[in-house]
Amino acid sequence: MQVSVESPSKLQRRITVTVPLEQLDAAYDKRIQQILKTAKIKGYRPGSSKALDRVKELYGNAARQEALSEVIQSSLYDAITQEKLNPVGTPQVEPKSIAPGKPLEYIATFEVLPEIEGVKFAAKTIEKQVSKITKADIDRVLDRLREQHVTWNEVDRGAADKDQVVIDFRGALDGKTFKGGEAHDYPVVIGSKTMIPGFEEGLIGIKKEEEKIINVTFPENYFATELAGKKVEFTINAHKVSAPSLPEMNEELIKKFGIASGNVEELRTEINKNLENELERVTSNKLKSQIFDLLLEQNPMEVPAALIEREAKRIHDEMHPHHAGKEHDHSPQEMTTFNEAAKRNVILGLLIGEVIKQHKLKPDSERVQQHITKMSAAYEKPEEVIKWYQGDKRRLGEIEMMILEEQVLEKLLESVTVNDKMLDYSDLIKG
Repeated sequence: MQVSVESPSKLQRRITVTVPLEQLDAAYDKRIQQILKTAKIKGYRPGSSKALDRVKELYGNAARQEALSEVIQSSLYDAITQEKLNPVGTPQVEPKSIAPGKPLEYIATFEVLPEIEGVKFAAKTIEKQVSKITKADIDRVLDRLREQHVTWNEVDRGAADKDQVVIDFRGALDGKTFKGGEAHDYPVVIGSKTMIPGFEEGLIGIKKEEEKIINVTFPENYFATELAGKKVEFTINAHKVSAPSLPEMNEELIKKFGIASGNVEELRTEINKNLENELERVTSNKLKSQIFDLLLEQNPMEVPAALIEREAKRIHDEMHPHHAGKEHDHSPQEMTTFNEAAKRNVILGLLIGEVIKQHKLKPDSERVQQHITKMSAAYEKPEEVIKWYQGDKRRLGEIEMMILEEQVLEKLLESVTVNDKMLDYSDLIKG
């Protein structure tokens, strides 16, 4: 077998493979013999020379195609191994010569992984955003919990901020009602920001049984492209204006939040624990994002389109799990978003893999166990959750990869000074 390799681009490889005629003939003869053993041909004794001729007559073309496919598959594998290539995706095979009595010659084209000669990472200092949970942060959560159990009391006055107004509305674009622009007995809480900008503000001052016309502009990035950036007119009819009444944080309400004792201090302790966990997660992710941005900036590279496409599909399926595994039509805007995110993930994956290889890193088993124990503590029966993770290689592998990623970050930060920047909890979470 003869093999020649060309590199049309940095990542593309084109190999030409020539397979001796004897190898192709041997594969064909083998396939014919397999058919001869199982084929039942009326009037012919199994295994006789006449039966062989009849099998070739009946199944010869199919046998030759199967032999050809088998030889291409096996020889391509041998050629790729021989040349120490790492294809990404399925090679595109194009026969160059399949003439009777002549060697088989074909061309296979595919992409390969980029060669990474060491990962660069240079930074003197990195700013880490940090915060502390305060009494005010816990109070804000308590207020939100109370809001979940708000009651509405009808009032005989103009609507104000935080009031609920039950309305009929009809939106018109150039004088015509548009799809989705009409509703009846629709409750809107002023200040909730559930409607497009300007709509809720336009309800301030409206009274029961009053009609009002408001003009608003749809956001430029609105999902319905026919309305994006357009000025529309809404005709509003108000049926009811109600003011909010928040319940007291008493024992009965506290029990509804899973605190069996009904004790408010116990609820505050639970809220503080949850906020601390969220703070740890956000702080870690922000620092990680900074490091990864630097890593990408300092190690630009081309990556195979096949890997980007595969990762884009994975991101899409993760965002739309009920559609996973099915074909979808995506708008160009959606695909651009998926492709950019996918390219980032692919490059980061290659760079992280190279750091792991370069420093011979392995998941710290103790940290893996600590992480599983911490996650399991939130459940009623933590020991069962621990067994659930440890009993499945895929789930355990995900945790190990998470810990390994942390170890990569620590390795990159070994010679970097990390300075803390104190922020309010709400600012850190929003930013």
